[in-house]
Amino acid sequence: MSEEPPEYPDPDELKKGLHVFIEQGHGKAPVEGDIDAVLGEADPKGERVKLKSGTEGVVRRIEPSGGGGPQPT
Repeated sequence: MSEEPPEYPDPDELKKGLHVFIEQGHGKAPVEGDIDAVLGEADPKGERVKLKSGTEGVVRRIEPSGGGGPQPT
């Protein structure tokens, strides 16, 4: 059983303060945190960001409860 590839979010969705999960590289567990800066498209799969913790990586997914607009009920 293999893991499905992540669906990387659209770059227009990413903004400072958004809570996301990022990939740092093959074999490393995803890291979660709040975006401090969007660094740009450094990877063909997604946008590279810097978290408030200082960790950098490619956004794998946006955490729905991480602020922003209304939540589904």
